[in-house]
Amino acid sequence: MEISKIIDFWKNSTVKLNQGVELSEIIKLENYLDFEFPKTFRQFYSNINGFKDSDWNEHMFSIFPLERIKEEYEESANNDFIPFCDYLINSHQIGFYRKTKGIYINYENILGDLNDKVADDFETSMIEIMTNSEKIY
Repeated sequence: MEISKIIDFWKNSTVKLNQGVELSEIIKLENYLDFEFPKTFRQFYSNINGFKDSDWNEHMFSIFPLERIKEEYEESANNDFIPFCDYLINSHQIGFYRKTKGIYINYENILGDLNDKVADDFETSMIEIMTNSEKIY
């Protein structure tokens, strides 16, 4: 699925969304994290800066705005994990693991087994969240 269709899905959902951010804001966060987000992440956040006011979808997932990504990263004991989403008010987080490609689940700020891989890329992880796939639990 193209990232534009994922963006349209969220814009047509009942979830409250933040307006997109300028690319310079994404790059500023990348510089802070010393991590480059994939192109599709940049496209998504240029259109939707996460869920507004920690809102969540019907499956209890919340996609973070850039500010919360930074906060969660700063509070984490694992600086190799960069979260962009959580489930059930931080039961676990979904995000990037800087040492390998893909999207992973992180339980209690400690990276689990690398078998806890959600998807190979950002857009596929968004589809897993949108469709309430068993991979994200």
